[in-house]
Amino acid sequence: MAKVTLTVTHADNEIAAFINGLVVYAAKQEKDTTLNDVTELDDYLISGLNILTLVGVNWNEDAHYEGTLFIGNVGQPFSYTSKNAPVGISWIQTFTIPH
Repeated sequence: MAKVTLTVTHADNEIAAFINGLVVYAAKQEKDTTLNDVTELDDYLISGLNILTLVGVNWNEDAHYEGTLFIGNVGQPFSYTSKNAPVGISWIQTFTIPH
């Protein structure tokens, strides 16, 4: 099986990652500073198809979420930036991960 990792480089203000409904990563920060958070996801995967859901929560006007899902050596980047994002859940993205 290919190694599966989630890399998060920006989380303004909050980002959470869920695999099949289970929280596997969360970060909060007030400013849009660069992160280098890497989370290995293999231990959370079940046989068959898995759903990774990323949720961005915004506290003020600006929102920025960025990173990459790696399945083996193949990267699937994600990115969302808004200068006028709504307060609350401002972004959701899902990925299907075969295992």
